Amino acid sequence: KVVEYNAANREVAILCNHQKSVSKAQETQLEAIGAKLAKLKKQRKELKAIGRKVSAGATDVPLRKSPKDMDEEVKAALAKAKRMKEAATTNAQKIKATEADEAAKQKKRDLAQLKFNKAHLWEKVPTVEQVKKRIVTWQGKIAKMELDLKHKDDNKEVSLGTSKINYMDPRISVAWCKRNEVPIDKVFSKTLRDKFNWAMAVPPDWEFNETIGKEA
Repeated sequence: KVVEYNAANREVAILCNHQKSVSKAQETQLEAIGAKLAKLKKQRKELKAIGRKVSAGATDVPLRKSPKDMDEEVKAALAKAKRMKEAATTNAQKIKATEADEAAKQKKRDLAQLKFNKAHLWEKVPTVEQVKKRIVTWQGKIAKMELDLKHKDDNKEVSLGTSKINYMDPRISVAWCKRNEVPIDKVFSKTLRDKFNWAMAVPPDWEFNETIGKEA
């Protein structure tokens, strides 16, 4: 439903010719989502192979180790870096503390990547039913990410925020959310909810019409 709302908002922005250039950050984000999507598809392929092996009674399937030890190591590194920062008084100490903090954060990122890379696996040989359920879960993840990627790619040159603020009567969005049982925070940030507080009381069946347009 939110995708449909954003698609309509996009049409408004295009009609009003409010477009923007694609930023480097957006390009990087799209590349990251694309890489993550490719990884999910590879994991789904691996799950299907595991399913065939388990169905045949094989036990030599890839497993993952518990990340508990690495979790503790990362927590300890972050805590140590924090203590170093708090205790640092000289420039040399501050530099060392900053380096320790960066190293700890890199460990955290590496751990998150490792967890993602092995997220489709089990710590012990799974049953056929467990594999089937996980394949379904991964198919859902892939479908959601494909939709997210398409949405971000379609809207990379359109300023949806400006459209909501300047071109659309906020009551349209509020009434739409109420009719479709979509939380208002899914389409309006807290800043916009505060800005358009006067529009929040409209009923679900409220519609923008010619009379209201003339009043505006």
